[in-house]
Amino acid sequence: MRRVAVVLAAFVALVRPVPAAADPSTAVTYRPPVDAPLVDWFRPPPEPWAAGNRGIDYATTRGSPVSAAAAGEVVFAGPVAGTLHVVVLHDDGIRTSYSFLKSVAVRRGDRVDGGQAVGTAGERLHFGARAGDTYLDPARLLGGGPPEVHLVPDEQRRPATEERERAGLVRSLTGLASRLTGAGADALAWARDTGTEAVREFTDYAWAQALGRFDEATGLAQYAWNLNPTAYLARLGRAGLDYLEQKDNCTPAEVGAPVMQQRHIAVTVGGLDSTSAQGGSPIDALDTAALGYGGGDIVRFSYAGEDGATTHEAPYDGRDTSQDIRESARRLRALLERLERDHPGVPIDIVTHSSGGIVARQALAGETDPGDPTLPPINALVTLAAPQTGADLATALTMAGQTAVGQVGEAGVDALRPDHATLSGESVRQLSESSRFLFWLNRTSLPAGVKVTSIGARGDLMVPARHTRLEGAKNIVLTVPGVLDQHSTLPGTPQATREVALAVAGMAPTCQTLADMVTDLAVSEVISQAEDALGLMAWFGGRRVDRGITPTLPDKIEVTKK
Repeated sequence: MRRVAVVLAAFVALVRPVPAAADPSTAVTYRPPVDAPLVDWFRPPPEPWAAGNRGIDYATTRGSPVSAAAAGEVVFAGPVAGTLHVVVLHDDGIRTSYSFLKSVAVRRGDRVDGGQAVGTAGERLHFGARAGDTYLDPARLLGGGPPEVHLVPDEQRRPATEERERAGLVRSLTGLASRLTGAGADALAWARDTGTEAVREFTDYAWAQALGRFDEATGLAQYAWNLNPTAYLARLGRAGLDYLEQKDNCTPAEVGAPVMQQRHIAVTVGGLDSTSAQGGSPIDALDTAALGYGGGDIVRFSYAGEDGATTHEAPYDGRDTSQDIRESARRLRALLERLERDHPGVPIDIVTHSSGGIVARQALAGETDPGDPTLPPINALVTLAAPQTGADLATALTMAGQTAVGQVGEAGVDALRPDHATLSGESVRQLSESSRFLFWLNRTSLPAGVKVTSIGARGDLMVPARHTRLEGAKNIVLTVPGVLDQHSTLPGTPQATREVALAVAGMAPTCQTLADMVTDLAVSEVISQAEDALGLMAWFGGRRVDRGITPTLPDKIEVTKK
């Protein structure tokens, strides 16, 4: 295989055309990205590690629109070190960047027109421009003086990989690193600038490999624990304690579900691979009318955020649900802020399905400040089939992604399903039982006063019920119809509607018997351990294939009796 790769690389090197300079006749008219005063000007650092400003800064109003300076293709859109950025490649080969945004309204691959919104501003917008690896004064592009001609090699006039575009953006922020992660970002930018392309590629590769080995090791440790009988006994004991805790704090089945007495707004959040189309998520089947919500008081969250031209949620498809959960959480927070502006003081109930529950928890625990006046009062958070401690299938995909054959398989499936969530997407990795994201999220408290209820389904194959248990929340597992589809049918069942009504009213879940709770655990353990065993075998098989080892069996097995 290596020989084939070497031959292919040599062939590509022979037939690859020599990069051509940009056509100087290609003229692009640029306009300011915001209507706001300039507060800092272009000051390239005297040395790569020194402070400076490789762009210009505007004092902006939080939430005001940020527009593309000219038509082009979005080559990067997303977070870097916890802050949001967009990079647009224009027809003349120049890349403009829009940094420290409050929200992003585009994604990589989108074609935007000049003046089209790419996001909303924070308290300050950093606007940068570069031709290849040369950083330009953006003010010179915006008018005032004769136009400048920048010759950009042909290969740099095309979108690079997302990682390379991110690296170029990081280098452009040298001197502004205090807004990223402190001095460490300055050092990172300096190292990337001073290193050769080969060194930078090796550094990126080595770091990715190190993280991959760490994820692989923690995944194996997770499998070792899950498949250990001791772990099952520990969870069985936990089920017994849960029963003792809930038997005197539950709502008898004969007590009817309460009727909502005042106006609430319901924000529904779909899960992985949901879409904005009506019925595009199982949460759409929730009987909101029976719960007492008015027709205009049901708001469906969009993973694409707000439409840049309106105050409504933008359409989204399954690919959008694959993005970093932290980015989805920021967009949910932006929606909550808008609801507070439009309907001040009206209580909000957030009802979610599957990974949408993790998005909501991150939005409330990781993206908000207690007492923030820009947020509405959150009455209740109700999660349906949410992988609070991860999902076995996400762990299996993450482990498979550590092998070459697994990566090829995931890429093949993703290519056949272009409008669906990608198997190798960041959100899938974050939902692994051993993910660093979940490790920290499960150690972060939700704001005080929010009523939290987690609802699972006994026979859920996607998120086994034992993973829906959330420490500190009211937990219940329901028996619902279906065999293979309980994960998707749960929100539309009368049982789920009842439990949501109880949760919104602040009442305890319906009482369960000890036999029910033990059976819930037993069934979910069988499902979970079977999926773990399959995931472990898939990882082991992938590793053997990667190493070129094909296990063979002898033609005949002889047994010698003593």
